[in-house]
Amino acid sequence: MIQIYPTFRPTLAHRFLQFPLTRMVLPVLAFMLPFLLLQAAATRFFDEKIFVRCGQLVAACVAYVTYIWVMRNIEKRVPTELARTGAVSEFFLGFGIGSALIALAVGALMWLGAYEVQGISPLAVVAVPLMLHLIVGMIEELVVRGVIFRVLQEYLGSYFTLALTSILFGVLHLMNDHITWLSFANIVALGALLGAAFLLTGRLWMCVALHAAWNFTQDGIFSINVSGQVVKNGLVFGKLSGPDWLTGGAFGLEGSAITLILLVISTAVTIALARRAKRIAVPVWQR
Repeated sequence: MIQIYPTFRPTLAHRFLQFPLTRMVLPVLAFMLPFLLLQAAATRFFDEKIFVRCGQLVAACVAYVTYIWVMRNIEKRVPTELARTGAVSEFFLGFGIGSALIALAVGALMWLGAYEVQGISPLAVVAVPLMLHLIVGMIEELVVRGVIFRVLQEYLGSYFTLALTSILFGVLHLMNDHITWLSFANIVALGALLGAAFLLTGRLWMCVALHAAWNFTQDGIFSINVSGQVVKNGLVFGKLSGPDWLTGGAFGLEGSAITLILLVISTAVTIALARRAKRIAVPVWQR
C-alpha cells in the first residue's frame, strides 16, 4: 500500500518572516526600540555623564537580550553569533588589535613629527569615553554584522557581502563633519576589517571589541577626533600638525593615509586567516 504524505506548504506569514528583508528589518526594529527608549530615559533622569553612560550601557545589554529572544522565537534558531564559546578571548583579542592599530598610526605620526604630546590627564578621564565607544560598538556591530552581514551572506556569499556591508558602513558615515574621499575610504576599509573579523570567528565579540577599541583609543587615549566628531582631552592630549592626507585633518585619524595602509594590511591578513579556516561561504547560485 502506498502512503502519501502531505507536502508542507509554508503559510503567507511564514514566507513573510523568512523573506531576507524581513529578517534584517524585524530584528533591528525589535532591539532598537527598547535601546532608544532606555537611552532616552538615562539621558533624561541622570545629570552626571558617567551615570548616563551606565544607563546607556544597560540599554545596549537589553538590546542584545531582545535580539536573542527574536532569534529564538521568530527565526526559530539559536543565535550562534552570540555564542559564549570563545567570547572572552575573542573580545580581548579584538580590543587589543583595535588599540594596537591606532597606537601604530599615532606612533608613525610621532616619528614623522606630525603628533606632539603636550600633557597627560588623570586616568579617570577614560571611563566615560570607554563606555560610550563600547555602546557604539555593541549596537553598530549588532546591526551591520550581526543582522545585515549574516543574512546577506546566506544568499550572496562572503565576498559579495563583505564588499556590500563595507560600502554601507562607509555610506552611514557620509553625513559626518569634515569627511573626505580619503576618510570615506578609511571607513570602508574599517568596515571590511570588522566584516573579516566576523567571517573569521562567526561571532560578534571580536567585532564589537575591535570597533570599540578603535574609537576609544583615538578619543579616550590620544584625544584625536573620531570620524569628524570633536572630542575632549583624553588620557594623552597632543597636537597634530601636517597635511590633512597624513594627519586626517579635522576628521581625525580615520582620514589619514597611514591608517588606510594599516587597515588594508590587517583586512588582507584576517581574510587570509578566514580562508585558511574554511570560513568563506559561496553565493547561493554557486552551490
